[in-house]
Amino acid sequence: SVGLVEAEGMVRRHRLAERMVVDIFGLELHKAHEEAHRLEHAISPEMESLIRDQLGNPQTCPFGGPIPGSGYVSPKGGIIPLAQAEIGTNYGVERVPEEDQVLLEFLVSQSILPDKIIQIIDASPSRGVITIRTDTGDASLGYLVAERVWLKSVDD
Repeated sequence: SVGLVEAEGMVRRHRLAERMVVDIFGLELHKAHEEAHRLEHAISPEMESLIRDQLGNPQTCPFGGPIPGSGYVSPKGGIIPLAQAEIGTNYGVERVPEEDQVLLEFLVSQSILPDKIIQIIDASPSRGVITIRTDTGDASLGYLVAERVWLKSVDD
């Protein structure tokens, strides 16, 4: 349908704009979603093509969101929310929420980002907290956030 094609185009321009402001201009990651939201409406099909080529046809935005039409393929084995991860297991971060700038600043500071490896240290639904180890140390997340961070299994 026309609506779906337009929606995919909007998502594609938004995610390419996020990549552009981060990868080319070095904008801090937690500011990329807002900036891309301003830019997505101004990107013509010709500019979209130039941006995509300049970036080397990325398949995801900096937050792990698939770019429509890029040839993105889901990780084999699928993805699960952090809230369902198993204690003692290492995972690769596949995707993080991008709409909440304050949360994103926290995720960036804790290195909970796509292509980073995390380990599940403790998970306590009764206390509502999951503790993970990242390359910056240990961090605790509530289950509401953990439902919105997507993980893939990593090969041992």
